[in-house]
Amino acid sequence: MSKFYGIGVGPGDPELLTLKAVNRLKALDILVVPQGRKGGQSEAHIIASPHLPSTVEIIARHFPMTADQKEMDAAIDPIAAEIKMLVNSGKSVGFVTLGDPMLYSTYIYLLKRLKDDIKIETIGGLSSYSAMASGFNRPLVEGDTPLLIYPCTEDLSDLEHQLMTHQSIVLMKVYRNFDIIKSLLMKHDLIKDAVAVSDFSKPNEKIYDNLETVNFEDISYFTTILINKGWQK
Repeated sequence: MSKFYGIGVGPGDPELLTLKAVNRLKALDILVVPQGRKGGQSEAHIIASPHLPSTVEIIARHFPMTADQKEMDAAIDPIAAEIKMLVNSGKSVGFVTLGDPMLYSTYIYLLKRLKDDIKIETIGGLSSYSAMASGFNRPLVEGDTPLLIYPCTEDLSDLEHQLMTHQSIVLMKVYRNFDIIKSLLMKHDLIKDAVAVSDFSKPNEKIYDNLETVNFEDISYFTTILINKGWQK
């Protein structure tokens, strides 16, 4: 059936894909894979690869990592137009994305552009922070405790307030501002309640139980910090 599928592939381990995602990957005509830089590898493609039959055509497209809306539009508009054309020609087209498609995903840019023009189905994936918590037997929240998910890419002006206000916190995309985040955790004695993970469930996975000894140079781009105040490590 001609349709566009957004497929979450989870945090890194190919065995963490849902059965529905695996079945859909096997039935696609075309798979669009995102590249963070031109000519670079697609992490989502690498994760999905064990489940892809040789019959699936792979199309790699560059999605710039930028906050400049004009630059983003200039890159994504033609990709959306290409996907629309392929679906309208009768193709089953997929797009793979890390974690879950509805959580800070490049797929959302495509969804907004295409949702009124072609048939779309989104297949959820396991979020990195949820997989990490399970992998380490480390609860994120319990009872009626709220969970704060905070992206640390740009403005961190209210991060200190959020750290003081919430008990359970997920800090995503910490790479660029790691030193600032570490200083705030130390200032408020939260190092003991935090664990950081780089490249979770990948061969190069690294776990940091004591962030006080970790520096910016130690972590990778794919690093997340889990905080649950009072939870025993």
